[in-house]
Amino acid sequence: MKFEIFLISILLLSCHSNKNNETEKIKLIVREWQNKTIKIPPGSIEYKVTGRDTICPDIWSKPYKILTYVDSIGCTGCQLGLPQWKQFIDLSVIEQLDIGFIFIVHSVDYEIFELMLQESDFHYPIIYDRNNDFDKLNHFSKSAYRTFLIDKDNKVLLLGSPVYNPELIKLYKKTINANQQ
Repeated sequence: MKFEIFLISILLLSCHSNKNNETEKIKLIVREWQNKTIKIPPGSIEYKVTGRDTICPDIWSKPYKILTYVDSIGCTGCQLGLPQWKQFIDLSVIEQLDIGFIFIVHSVDYEIFELMLQESDFHYPIIYDRNNDFDKLNHFSKSAYRTFLIDKDNKVLLLGSPVYNPELIKLYKKTINANQQ
């Protein structure tokens, strides 16, 4: 019986230790990205809406932008969360947030990705990063977090996806509203 209690105590302490380690990792990532400027690759950027070429001349000039980078490692559709983003974009329109949405996708198979967009009825611009230029400049793939709230100068204000975290939604809206007044 004493051995079982000892074993349970060790397991509980190791769980607590793992949670602390994870929290420290997250803090380190946030510090790394805070106030970092997202770089835009030189040359033309390929914008598409459900596979069709489009132009988005004002997207980078918005006072706030939410930028999401997705690559083909793992499930692209799972990473992007198209239905959740549609809801969040609709909510931001209803609440009249002056915000741009920048989705950058580096994929090995854009045809499959376009089918996913059509199936999800997702009609928002996507940047096709065929040469992985955004990642080469910004090193997104090294981070577990690839969604950022950035300001007019492309400086990172917040890190993390608001579509999966209601507390982040509040923080994103609070940051945008505080700075728009």
